[in-house]
Amino acid sequence: MSAPSPTSATPHQTPSPLLAVLAASFLISFGTGVFWNVLPFIAKHAYHFSEVRNYSLFALLGAIYVLGAWKSGVVIRFVERRLSPRGVLLVIIAVQAALCLTPVTFEGEWALWFAAIGVTVTSSISWPLIESYLTSGRHGRDMRSAIGWFNLVWTSAVVLPMIVIAPLLETNAEWAIGGLSFINLIAIVPLLYFARVPGHHDATISAAHMTAEYPLLMRSARVLLPMSYVLMSAMAPILPYKLADIGVQVHWETPASATWMIVRVLAIAIMWRLPFWHGRWGVLLLGGATMMIGFAAVVLAPGVPVILAAFVVFGVGMGINYYAALYYGMAVGHAAVDAGGAHEALIGAGYGLGPLAGMIATAAGGGGGAIVGIVTGIMVAGAGPAVLPYLRARRRRAAPPVAASP
Repeated sequence: MSAPSPTSATPHQTPSPLLAVLAASFLISFGTGVFWNVLPFIAKHAYHFSEVRNYSLFALLGAIYVLGAWKSGVVIRFVERRLSPRGVLLVIIAVQAALCLTPVTFEGEWALWFAAIGVTVTSSISWPLIESYLTSGRHGRDMRSAIGWFNLVWTSAVVLPMIVIAPLLETNAEWAIGGLSFINLIAIVPLLYFARVPGHHDATISAAHMTAEYPLLMRSARVLLPMSYVLMSAMAPILPYKLADIGVQVHWETPASATWMIVRVLAIAIMWRLPFWHGRWGVLLLGGATMMIGFAAVVLAPGVPVILAAFVVFGVGMGINYYAALYYGMAVGHAAVDAGGAHEALIGAGYGLGPLAGMIATAAGGGGGAIVGIVTGIMVAGAGPAVLPYLRARRRRAAPPVAASP
């Protein structure tokens, strides 16, 4: 008998235990932190990557991630006759464990590229599935609470590699990836407690917990989301070089970079506990402004105090934009794998475009000013699509009510 589709669960199916979803998310996110945040430092110190080569690596990974996430629902439906969504997750995490051993088993730069590309492919499928397991069958306050816990867990987990891996950078940087094999194997344990398929998500109940402007808020948030990752991924590959230029010692580079991630955790915690922001357009404006200001200040910072302050501002914007995009996206998208896939694909688009912009600016001989200029151009281009849903909401509010027919 074939496994049910993640998008066609039967009504009696209940959500997977939240604790199991959070435990798996924490362990898998540790690896996410290594591959998206620590990898530039590993590439520089262990493989002697230049800034341009670091940017090229991340541009490729971003392109791969957006394609994989966008098609994740298609992949799940294709294999569902032989493997349930939970089975897919178990296979993916086992494969990731094997991939992470590549840099410590084989010598050469190719091993780093192979592991990074392989884990990017598997991650692009696993995260939409996990987000569907997280939110399916949960509505209103329950969904907001689950997303709040999830955001706190994964954002905290990606901070840890920036701190605990710092001592390895000067001598055994490749083991920062090799050690993930063990963590992936541990992550299999909570996955065993997942239901075979995500829980049933009732569209009628879901609609009762949303306002008419939620779809419009989702559209704006989904423009700001890739823009935020354009900024992050344009900034991350040059941080090892930027921090060295302003006098930060090697063993302090990743902890200093973790500042914005710690602030992101705090911003997410505030949004979780103070739900006044639901349905408010001003919160999206605040997120967009702080992430742009923080990015420019990081890239142009003349010293340590300025860059640390800039990390704080940037972290606030990143926290706001991620939480809002995930919440509105999963609420409007009925918690389906495709909704999670769209969310992750937008992140992937930012992951690819940001390094590409940085690579062009750096290869052309431009410094921080050139990077800020090109990325600002991308932000300006995205401002229109982000504002249009708000203008539509204003027109809708101003329109006179339609009189009921007698």
